[in-house]
Amino acid sequence: MKFGLSGCGGGVELDRQSKIIELASYAEKLGFESLWLNEEHFQNAKHGEGRLCLSPIVAASAIAATTTKIRIGFSLLILPLYHPIRLAEELATLDLISNGRVDFGISRGGNRRYSNIFGTIERYSKDEFAEHLNLVLNAFGDKELCIGGENIFIQPKPIQKPYPPVYIGSYTKEIIEWSAQNNHNVIMHGITSMPNVLEALNIYTNSGGDVKNVPFGRFVYVSQSDENAKKELWPTILKLTDRLKNVGLTKGGRIKEEELEPENFYNKMVIAGSPETCRERISELKELTGGMNYLNALSGFFGYLPEENLRNSLELFSSEIIPKFQLKEKK
Repeated sequence: MKFGLSGCGGGVELDRQSKIIELASYAEKLGFESLWLNEEHFQNAKHGEGRLCLSPIVAASAIAATTTKIRIGFSLLILPLYHPIRLAEELATLDLISNGRVDFGISRGGNRRYSNIFGTIERYSKDEFAEHLNLVLNAFGDKELCIGGENIFIQPKPIQKPYPPVYIGSYTKEIIEWSAQNNHNVIMHGITSMPNVLEALNIYTNSGGDVKNVPFGRFVYVSQSDENAKKELWPTILKLTDRLKNVGLTKGGRIKEEELEPENFYNKMVIAGSPETCRERISELKELTGGMNYLNALSGFFGYLPEENLRNSLELFSSEIIPKFQLKEKK
């Protein structure tokens, strides 16, 4: 089973981002498979705490230059904000710098605020999304492309062939079906009700996709005991749920309003407790999803989790959870 870390700063975000490189190297030493960076803009950190988002490709380049093994993914880049050829150049450059460690997560958009401010289309249709994404992927190939009436050869080329693995972020039936039919992976976001996730996974598998290749996001916190976990995490839960209630998540139907109440959120949206409890919850999740084999831990809790708690949780995750699942797979 694979275990990654996901968030605005690759799951190692704090209420400041000055330590992201140090913590990315720390996560690599602990044995995590990957770091996934969100693309988010205009996040307002209240009282100097919480979501401070960096430019994901720039941050990924810095992480790539200071690590050697951990994979670097995007969860997700927003395709309407990029020219496809420029995006291909930047991703290929990152793949070269990292020696082939890039996971290309992408979405078709949908944030009206971003489109208003950046002056772009809000969301691509399925056909527009396919057209622009395929242009990115074709730019990774060895043939010239005809763009604007000119034949051009695009450099550089990625190390991974034919291109870095593609992960599509969507809960829309037509996009999930299209992803499976075109041999693309999907990626499940961590702040989504289980019924919505299970419906999306069902569509994906019925269309030919493999749930084992789907990174599945959930908030995760590991402590010495269940009691300690809740005591240590509760102040973070209160700050996080207060933040989430004000960003319009319930409007899109991804999560119900009552699931953002702190107690419900802790029980339904967070895997927290002793190592044994966390292992049990992950095993239950694997069974419920029909074989989920890639857990992305939203370990930084939007930057609200104090550094000491983050480090302690990651250390216990590394020593008490990852090896146990690896041992199970060898039997």
